[in-house]
Amino acid sequence: MTCWAKSDGTSSWWSEDWQEPEIIQIAAIMVETKNFTEVAPAFNIFIKPTLNPSLSPYCTKLTSITDDILNKEGVTFKRACTLFNAYCQNHPQYSYGGDHTALNYNITQLYNLSNEITPFTGHDISKLFHSIDPATKSVNSGGLAKHFGLCVNINQHYALEDCRSMQASLQHFKDDPKLLSYFKAHNP
Repeated sequence: MTCWAKSDGTSSWWSEDWQEPEIIQIAAIMVETKNFTEVAPAFNIFIKPTLNPSLSPYCTKLTSITDDILNKEGVTFKRACTLFNAYCQNHPQYSYGGDHTALNYNITQLYNLSNEITPFTGHDISKLFHSIDPATKSVNSGGLAKHFGLCVNINQHYALEDCRSMQASLQHFKDDPKLLSYFKAHNP
């Protein structure tokens, strides 16, 4: 989502009134929950922000998404959500941390699309990883695979690669009783 830096170079966390966390990329991978392998092509779409149409240098550096990419490949937020919901169909959805909260904020508050777009009703798997390894409380989705020593070439904060990091981490723990219990409970 759109973001800006404070004077010290860290995230402003949308502290100014004009700063809104507009979603600029939605990505997902469809996996089966036995071995956590992909069962369909990945979903990856870019969204043109409307309130702040130019990305900050901080945002581009953090995500590697540029204004040029958004201008060439970006669609409206409504169109992206429509395509995302079609991709997900009736499959359970999972996010890590507050990603689903930001998505729902964009749907309900920022763009007022509650009557047209179904808000995210999936599950936050960050708590699952926190139960397996409490040190993950300070790790974002893109950093999971590196944290577990699985791969280090993930571009954190680029949504599709964050999905790949989560998938690799799920595969790594596929036989963990906590993980098996979690997905059994959430995939009846």
